[in-house]
Amino acid sequence: MSVWKIAVVVVGSALTLAACGGGGNNGTSSNNGCNQTGGSTSGTGTQVVKLVPDANTVGRFDPSTVSVKVGDTVEWDWTDSSAPHTVTADDSSFESCTQNAGFKFVVTFSKAGDFKYHCTIHAQMLGDVKVG
Repeated sequence: MSVWKIAVVVVGSALTLAACGGGGNNGTSSNNGCNQTGGSTSGTGTQVVKLVPDANTVGRFDPSTVSVKVGDTVEWDWTDSSAPHTVTADDSSFESCTQNAGFKFVVTFSKAGDFKYHCTIHAQMLGDVKVG
């Protein structure tokens, strides 16, 4: 194999690892310049959503939809040790940045509405917080 082909494989592998958050760091941030917004890493949620492994979709939010009252909190717990994930609001109202198993992110919802969110790494991971 030529040096050029080896270089392409090495660069491609490095880009793939960077896009997926690199290696695990046991519940700590691997943000790559991302800034967490709209939530905190402390507190306890009225509702808890777990980020769990799923053989069909790389990961999923469990449950994918939760309903809370205005003033309640939702806590996301990273339990999937097979891949990093984000919790990112479609309207940009909250952003966890890329995290690994052991991390938690808590958001208090101060107004009614339908807050859809997703994992920026795994497009098939979708969730919804209904605040009434």
